[in-house]
Amino acid sequence: MQHFHIEVTGKTILTLLLVLAVTAGGLALVWTLVNPGWAIGIAFGLVLLVRGLFALFKPHSE
Repeated sequence: MQHFHIEVTGKTILTLLLVLAVTAGGLALVWTLVNPGWAIGIAFGLVLLVRGLFALFKPHSE
């Protein structure tokens, strides 16, 4: 069984918060300028992408 060591620092959390803020701002801009349906669709796609990445790197129990 392989083990991954991930160290979470303050800089990591700050970067994640910045990425979250930029993503939310981008979705708000799409919501305002284009169409709410597009923003909802993009957000749904991003959620599926993140869940897929978590499932990909999650340890598998046998």
